[in-house]
This record gives sequence, C-alpha cells and structure tokens, in this order.
Amino acid sequence: MTELQIDILLLLIMSFSATLLGYIFYVEYIRMQHISFVKSVITLREDEVNDLLEEKKRQESFEASLLGKLQLIMQHAGIKVPMTLFVGVFLVFTLFIGALFALFLTHWSGFVLGIPFGALIFFILIQGLIRRRKKEFNRALSIAISVLVKMMKNGVGFEQALAKSIAVSSSKMFKSIFANFFQEKNTLGEAEAFKNLSKFVNSKELLVFALAIKIGRESGGQFSNTLEKVEKTITYRKKMQEKVDVVTREGSIGSYIVVGIAFLLYLMINANFDGKVHNYFMTSEFGRFQLLGICLWIFTGMIVNKIITRIDK
Repeated sequence: MTELQIDILLLLIMSFSATLLGYIFYVEYIRMQHISFVKSVITLREDEVNDLLEEKKRQESFEASLLGKLQLIMQHAGIKVPMTLFVGVFLVFTLFIGALFALFLTHWSGFVLGIPFGALIFFILIQGLIRRRKKEFNRALSIAISVLVKMMKNGVGFEQALAKSIAVSSSKMFKSIFANFFQEKNTLGEAEAFKNLSKFVNSKELLVFALAIKIGRESGGQFSNTLEKVEKTITYRKKMQEKVDVVTREGSIGSYIVVGIAFLLYLMINANFDGKVHNYFMTSEFGRFQLLGICLWIFTGMIVNKIITRIDK
C-alpha cells in the first residue's frame, strides 16, 4: 500500500471510531439526563412537577416529529436499516469527506469545508434514490392500471383485477409496496391503507388513483369507466414526464460538457507550460486551496444548473 492509501485508511478508521465514541457519549448523556429528570421530579412541588412534565412532553413531541421525518425519508428512499445505523453511516461519510479535504489541503480547515460538502453529497444521493423509486413506481402503476381496466372491461371484479394487475408487474418494489396495502386493507380499511402507501413513495399518480377509487365506490355506476379516465390521465402524465426527463437530461449534458472543456483546458495549459501549472496547484498550500475552490465552484454550478432545469412533476 502507498503512503496515501495508508493515510486514507487511517483517517477512515479514525472517523468511524470518533463516530462510535460520540454515539456512546450521546447515549450516556441521554441516560444521565433522564436520571437527573427523575431526581428533580421527586424533589419538586406538585405545580412545579406539572410544569416540568409539560416541558418534557413538548420536547418529546419535537424529537418524535424530527425522527418521524427522518424515518419517512428513509422509507421514501427504500432504505431498510435501523435509524441509528443510517445516522452512523451519514456521520462516517461526512467525516470521511472532511478527512479527505483536510488530507488534500494538509490543513485543519479542510474539515470545516469538507463536512458540509459531505452532507450535501449525502443529501443529493438520498434525493436521487427517492426520485428513482418514484419514477419506477409511477411507471409500474401506469401499466397496472391499464391491465386493471382491461380486466374489468372483460367482467373481472375490481378486487381480483387489482390483485392480478399488481401480481404481473415486473417491479419488485411496486409489488412489495402493494403487499403492505393488501395486508392493511383487511384490518384498517381501503381508504386508510391507500393513505399509508404515501409513507413508502411520494407519488401524485397514486393519490389520483386512490381518489378515483373512492369516488367510484361512492358514486356507483360504471366503475371501470372512472378508472379508464384515470388511466388516460396517468398515461398522459407519464408521457409528459418522459419528455421533461429528456429536456432535463439535455440541460445536464450541457453542464457536463462545460466541465469537460475546463478539464481539457487545464491539461493543455499544463502541457504547454511543462507541468508548471500542475506543480503550482499541487505543491503549494495556497495553490491547493485555489484548486479546491475552483472544483467546489464548478460543482456548485452543476447543482444550481440541475435545480434550474429540473421540473417538479
């Protein structure tokens, strides 16, 4: 192993150890706080106890909402691991990016720059997983509704047709999500089961489908006609999403081309000056800060370009 690889491995081990030690200290701190709270309740008067309990309830409500949002993000991204492990991976990842920045700059300020940058990269990766699951779900839902409508037109009942249309889907994620729906449908009811599906994927098409089923059941008449209109609407939205994806991809490719041109210019200028440009940026401390700043500026520009060209569907 080279010296650089050994340094990176040691920094990774140090980051993981620091995260684990911090988590142990946090658990111990929470335990001590709880013991202190119990002791204070025992020694307080009744009115003071009520005020303290109210404050405790507000604090627990805030923590529950924060943990609930984090759990919802994990479910939308399809991450099926304990929350403590997810948070631990996030901390290790951000500390590792900070360690790489510090190693590149050979200065402690690399941690200050690298940790927020690592958190941003982690957030982008999670959002990418959420969008990918959403696209896959909407595509599978569109096909399933088409199958459902055709089966109902042929005289098959809604319940049986819905189960068959989901069973023939090629998406394992789609079938696993609706497996939870069928389990909850018999216990909580159809409306509540559809509502709970939003915990696994954030899809407007799913809301339209659930609303159409609710209206169709309440209004009576030709239920299949209502679903046929929903099928046309969702199919149209699917086609529009594909067109939007093409336009967005074209905008992203433009930014990648600009980055490639900048990299080629760097190589060409460095070759014309006999490697002096690369030598300046890599050997001088101020040069490394400049090179890192340029890279971060380009990366920020790519993110801004992606946000501008993205259309919320």
